[in-house]
Amino acid sequence: MQVELTFRHIGKSPSLEALIREQTDKIQRFHDHINSCAVVVERDHASQGTGGEYRVRVDLHVAGKQEIVSEERAARDLLPAAVRDVFQRAARQLKKLASEQRNDVKAHPAQDTAGVITKLFNDYGFITTTDGREIYFHERSMVSAPFADLKVGMGVAYTEEEGDKGPQASTVRIVDARGGNRGRAQIPTLS
Repeated sequence: MQVELTFRHIGKSPSLEALIREQTDKIQRFHDHINSCAVVVERDHASQGTGGEYRVRVDLHVAGKQEIVSEERAARDLLPAAVRDVFQRAARQLKKLASEQRNDVKAHPAQDTAGVITKLFNDYGFITTTDGREIYFHERSMVSAPFADLKVGMGVAYTEEEGDKGPQASTVRIVDARGGNRGRAQIPTLS
């Protein structure tokens, strides 16, 4: 990886330069295809007369024309911490990019809640959650099977959202097709 280090309106600092080189070496672990890294440490143009803020900016160019930019502002005595912070933020972005490129994005737990169908009516029903709550769903919420094929006792996964009259399920998918007769369940069985 090609590294370009620039100090603007600030004298070169060997210790800061060593820290930046250390951080660029570390960041290469998070993605195999970083083409270049440009790091700029500069005094904020607006605060040059007061000695105030400094800016640390990292621009990473990744194969596939991806660019990661991370920036941090700090007082001069906090520049080493700002350098570490800016590289940590860039590392998180690189991890996310690498994960997306591998189609390895993790699902959020709230998007995949499990429950059991306990009541069915003409075009809607109710799911009992694993914690015993009752969640409304409409036939338009079904994504894996026609509403007419549903049975009480079937296990489902769904996304919970707030509806006009309380919680409701959307994107309902059957995950366990075992189920009893259509109608009301006396005692829901949760697996």
